[in-house]
Amino acid sequence: MKRHEALVPLSHHHHHGLVLAQKLQKTEEKDKFREIMKDIEDFWENDGEAHFREEEEILLPLYACYAEIEDDEDIEKMLIDHTVIRGLIVKLRKLERFDYKVFQELGEKLHDHIRMEERAIFPKIESAVPDKELYKVEGKFHIDSYSGK
Repeated sequence: MKRHEALVPLSHHHHHGLVLAQKLQKTEEKDKFREIMKDIEDFWENDGEAHFREEEEILLPLYACYAEIEDDEDIEKMLIDHTVIRGLIVKLRKLERFDYKVFQELGEKLHDHIRMEERAIFPKIESAVPDKELYKVEGKFHIDSYSGK
């Protein structure tokens, strides 16, 4: 899917989130808890946490300037998903023993959330916000820790 240049950094973050989501969805009891937690922590600390903030503090306020978002179910779902995903990260950090079902739950939620943003939210933003305004936010998103873009 062709993405507006200004949103490409967010799509890069999404790609790496999907890779992690796929890994988490395939987690089994025999897998190593610490290795999986390291992958989650690396993703969250290097990209995920800042990504959510940037969407909430930069992208959505810009979108709200050009579209009515108060009753937008996709935006509501996006923000609820952010809260649920943050909660799952907190829950995993508190686990004393391996619980592969929580890893799988995070993987499913992350996957579905990213797909929804790429298929529903970003196209809405691209069609509502003028190009010149999207270009003004270009460079305000953090550089992806994996690709350097």
